Amino acid sequence: MRIIINVEEAKDENGKRAVRLRMGYQHGAKDCLRVTNCGIEIYNLLKEGFENSLKGGVMLFEGERR
Repeated sequence: MRIIINVEEAKDENGKRAVRLRMGYQHGAKDCLRVTNCGIEIYNLLKEGFENSLKGGVMLFEGERR
């Protein structure tokens, strides 16, 4: 299970400089169900923390990525 967080410079909807946060997760066939469920719970907690604290940025929560 991997949680992927990419932070990069971007423009917001008004054309001003901003920080873009892209976040997703990957899991493989070798990951047991317990590891996958735990990873998804951690992803959701991180997502909630970023949503509540990062203002003025561009946030894209991509969920599962392949």
